[in-house]
Amino acid sequence: MLLIEEVLGADESTIFCRARDHRGADYPLRVSGQLMTISLVELGAQAAAAHASLFGVGGHHAGLILALRDVDVKETNANRFKSPLETSAERLHFNESGARYRFSVRCGATEILDGEALLMMHAVEA
Repeated sequence: MLLIEEVLGADESTIFCRARDHRGADYPLRVSGQLMTISLVELGAQAAAAHASLFGVGGHHAGLILALRDVDVKETNANRFKSPLETSAERLHFNESGARYRFSVRCGATEILDGEALLMMHAVEA
């Protein structure tokens, strides 16, 4: 499931992305037509994975969210947002087997949620 549509900018420690349009009925995170705000942590994880592809693992890799920490849901109704969602991730730690990132999901100036994700990653053949 690919939710990141575009990388808007990236450097050694951070990445900024625009997400695929979340308003469609076929959006993969919708359950019975509803978009649960907490499921948007997946956007943060995908931004972190994109960053790791560019500045860590080096290309294609498989990954798994091992843990979420300090997730703060600031907006409870994700269905109300009409503009594209944007996400950022900041690398806090990285080694050959995993990484820890701080992430944020926004709609314009409104922060929807933020938190930290601990990810396990390993390179795979393309």
